[in-house]
Amino acid sequence: MKIGEKLRLLRKLKGYTQETMAGKLNMERRSYANLENDVTKIDMERITQIAEVYGIELDELLAFDESKVFEKCFNKNIESFFSVEKFKFTSSIEEREFFIQQIQVLLETFDKERKVFFATIENLKATIKKNNTH
Repeated sequence: MKIGEKLRLLRKLKGYTQETMAGKLNMERRSYANLENDVTKIDMERITQIAEVYGIELDELLAFDESKVFEKCFNKNIESFFSVEKFKFTSSIEEREFFIQQIQVLLETFDKERKVFFATIENLKATIKKNNTH
């Protein structure tokens, strides 16, 4: 995934417009749009500033660990992201697919955690029962 695509996904996850991001970065909207469209290369100072705006580490932005970035950006903006009208009309097919993949990861995580929780309870019950028989 190119850096511009990453920036676009992050911006959408935060619920920002290009105008909003440009303002946060003290630049023209058109200049920011050029970053998202990979027309303009991003220098180290600018990429560091973008990472700060999103509240993520620079290496997370560059490596783009989707699960970490998704968790940090999405969870803080869950209400506006779940606006069905906004999501339906302002997101691309790629963004919808990304969203669905992340929901699947969350569901798998919940399922694993639930299994561990129930196994822990069963072990605790067995330990209590064993201690009561001694």
